[in-house]
Amino acid sequence: MPSHQKNAQRSAALLTLAIFCCIPSLPAAASLFDGPVDRLPSIQRDSLRSGKTVVTGENGKYVAMVLVTAEPEAVWKVLTDYANLSKFIPNMTSSKVLEDRGDRKVIEQVDSRQVFVVSIVSRTKLAIQETNLKQIDFRLLDGDLSKMEGYWKMEPVSTVPRQPPTQILITYTVNAQPNSSTPPEAFYTIFKEALGDTLQAIKQEVKKRNS
Repeated sequence: MPSHQKNAQRSAALLTLAIFCCIPSLPAAASLFDGPVDRLPSIQRDSLRSGKTVVTGENGKYVAMVLVTAEPEAVWKVLTDYANLSKFIPNMTSSKVLEDRGDRKVIEQVDSRQVFVVSIVSRTKLAIQETNLKQIDFRLLDGDLSKMEGYWKMEPVSTVPRQPPTQILITYTVNAQPNSSTPPEAFYTIFKEALGDTLQAIKQEVKKRNS
């Protein structure tokens, strides 16, 4: 084979090798968009970024999410303001701190709803475990439900790659089950419908306190 053809083949091989060597850099660039919102299905991403609340799940097991533009400390102060939750959470008529041991607390909440012509009042006594600026775990100690457990989670969200986060994704994961005297389907419907209103109320309270 003539030397000029060998040189051409060698050059083509080197070019191909150079191209393949660059391919591993692509996933690293893609990871810039691998935040907590980016990993969600597109319809949920779009809803959150447009300011809406996303609620999924059934039969008492739900996940509710909302995006808030604020510093983590501002969101945390609202989520942990247990004594004043009833002032801005819809249908919550009372919220008290019964025990305060730093990151461990016991709170009592009373919820009142009007269903047709019947007023339904429920009380829950919850054990709280806080992980500062990250998560609030809760579980039922006593009350009118047979089960109430889950957690509030905070995750920073950056809207621009390589830039500091400007938003917080609030996620509320809960398993709530009625007692034997409450029709399950009615309870599930009412509870799920209230989740969107609750997270929007928290979002508005954060905005109000930081305006």
